[in-house]
Amino acid sequence: MHIRRITPTIGVEITGIDLTQPISDTDFAAIKEAWLAHKVAVFPAQNLAEKDLMRFGERFGELEIHVRSTYHSRENKEVMVVSNLKQDGKAIGVLGDGEAQWHIDQSYMPQPTFGTILFGEKIPEEGGDTWFADLVAAYDRMPADLKAKVAGKRIVYSVDRHNRREGAKRPDLQMNAEQLKRAPDSPHPAVRTHPVFGSKAIWYSPSHGAEFEGWTEEASQPLFQELLQYMTQEDLIYKHHWNVGDVVMWDNTSTMHRRDPFPSHMTRLLKRVSFRYPPDQRIPA
Repeated sequence: MHIRRITPTIGVEITGIDLTQPISDTDFAAIKEAWLAHKVAVFPAQNLAEKDLMRFGERFGELEIHVRSTYHSRENKEVMVVSNLKQDGKAIGVLGDGEAQWHIDQSYMPQPTFGTILFGEKIPEEGGDTWFADLVAAYDRMPADLKAKVAGKRIVYSVDRHNRREGAKRPDLQMNAEQLKRAPDSPHPAVRTHPVFGSKAIWYSPSHGAEFEGWTEEASQPLFQELLQYMTQEDLIYKHHWNVGDVVMWDNTSTMHRRDPFPSHMTRLLKRVSFRYPPDQRIPA
């Protein structure tokens, strides 16, 4: 097994290991340490069945069952399909072929997800790249006066408002009443402390963050935009160009990500699992 840093601040590539095979405790400890330290890990040239993907994810924590049950795999509800493919005129996966704007996975849930793992089965020839931003480095770079502005503040996340805002152009985002009940508007700290390292990250998901608690949406926007200037600085971002067989995983405590659009006549099919922290660490602090 070989671990190579991708950028100075974020991302490692891990080669020489087959994720379909049992992983020794020693190798797994090295993988977990490298992933947590660098926030994004890439495993090229894998060939995973859904059970392999699930088994790998379970080594990190309890697998999550995504609230958007419409896009669960038919074989395993723990696996979510990310694709623009359709069957009988209906999308089999989420996100389609359009842009996915900057976001933190399930930041809108009362207990947001810890880590996400994506496996690329079919990849378009152009577009569809995924960008990852280092939110710990962004917080470290923020000036003291901006840190003071957000200290102690909480951001209210609302998937309902996000869905209604994007609904006309993104019908795949719509959720039923039972799904929305599981995902009520949820406030989380604007500065999040990592449960393992104790590092601080500016924790704002532009797609789902509605407003600062006690503020209006309109009044919140100038401060949100000020934060984004630091969160999206070029040298704190890793852009992943997908190849078939890539496995990419990231720590949602310390990163946000977005995806480029791609031509609608091309096919993109990925399988996704996510996992949780231990129960006593699931609510952001």
